Amino acid sequence: MPNKTSPESERGFDAVAESRKWKEAVAHETERMTMAERMAYFRSHSSVAAIAARGRMRQPEETTCIVREEPPKP
Repeated sequence: MPNKTSPESERGFDAVAESRKWKEAVAHETERMTMAERMAYFRSHSSVAAIAARGRMRQPEETTCIVREEPPKP
């Protein structure tokens, strides 16, 4: 018997649809905010400091180890 798959799984990841979902969710979350509140919201979610803070909130088992080698001596 052939294995039937849904049309969604045949297409793979749909970046446009996911982007649309994200945009709609953000619009819903910010719809009642003033312009100043929206600006603060987007700054807090897109600033380098906010991104770094989210990175520091990872669990210890998720942290990575960076190994650096000394450059070869001439």
